Amino acid sequence: MRTSVGKRDLAHYPFLHEAQELLASRGIKVAGLSGSSSGRSYLDKATERVILALDGKSVYPESLDDVVSDIVTYVLSKVLVSCTKDKRTMDRFCKMEANRVYGFFHMEENALLKERVCEELDVTTGDGLLTVVRYIELASRVRDAKWRLVNREVEGGVVKISADEQDVLIAERIRTIISSGLPLDVPESIAREFLPWSDKILSAVQERTLAEFGAIEESAYPPCIQALISAAASGANLSHSGRFSMTAFLHNVGMPAEQVAGIFARSPDYNADMTNYQVDHILTNEYTTPSCATMLTHGVCVNKDKLCDSVSHPLNYYRSKKKMLDKMRLIEEAREKKDEVQPEP
Repeated sequence: MRTSVGKRDLAHYPFLHEAQELLASRGIKVAGLSGSSSGRSYLDKATERVILALDGKSVYPESLDDVVSDIVTYVLSKVLVSCTKDKRTMDRFCKMEANRVYGFFHMEENALLKERVCEELDVTTGDGLLTVVRYIELASRVRDAKWRLVNREVEGGVVKISADEQDVLIAERIRTIISSGLPLDVPESIAREFLPWSDKILSAVQERTLAEFGAIEESAYPPCIQALISAAASGANLSHSGRFSMTAFLHNVGMPAEQVAGIFARSPDYNADMTNYQVDHILTNEYTTPSCATMLTHGVCVNKDKLCDSVSHPLNYYRSKKKMLDKMRLIEEAREKKDEVQPEP
């Protein structure tokens, strides 16, 4: 017999099937939602929920007076991030929601409810033993080197994990469940209906990228990235490390995925589908540009200049160089204004 799950529980774990059943019983449908004041209110809250995820520091707060609203806005948030078609936004939304759910799960005192959630997640808590196959399924997206199978204690096809490590894997499984199916296949009619809200999210994405890096300025790119772009544009084959480093950097400073993929178009081994897949993989996983030390190890660090000696990361180079260029422009503008008001002899 399935454990009884209350409305408050469903707000904590909105991916449970019971949450879908609750919305169906209330007659809440996505199509036409913007036609009512209550529907627009839900859409506004869902937009706020997504925007809150963009900074990666906060978690959407629990509603104290409207439990159903938490479930509705969760569903609408997934629809809205799908409408944006922005993988970085989807990833950050999934991370925030996973942190939110795991927070409730970690503090959950109802053993039967916790068991029900584990059933939905297809995970177990207990002896700290996982088959190799199951371990790989759960740990494949955890980046720390200690999670690689070669660094684990394996005996008889079983991997041993600690209680803390088990929590990490459960949190990762929650994120996987939340992100499954994204982006949703949103009908064109609904995408048009929700355009004011998805556009608001994309505007917030642009504002945050501009706040962090400012407008993209190619002249501030570090020498290593400039060399990679030049090589790609000239039709040279880039190493895997080079492709990864360039793609991650350009994405980190705000370049759209289509523009990043277009840089590879002149490569002699260019394959549109493969290139888009590789770029999407990097963007989906929200990878950060490798450090200068890593770039050096992989032979990607080239043409070092004086500024390179004072930074340890390509993104720090970009920030510093951009500030220097901005300062030089301000000085030049001030000099030009001074010359304009200088009286003629």
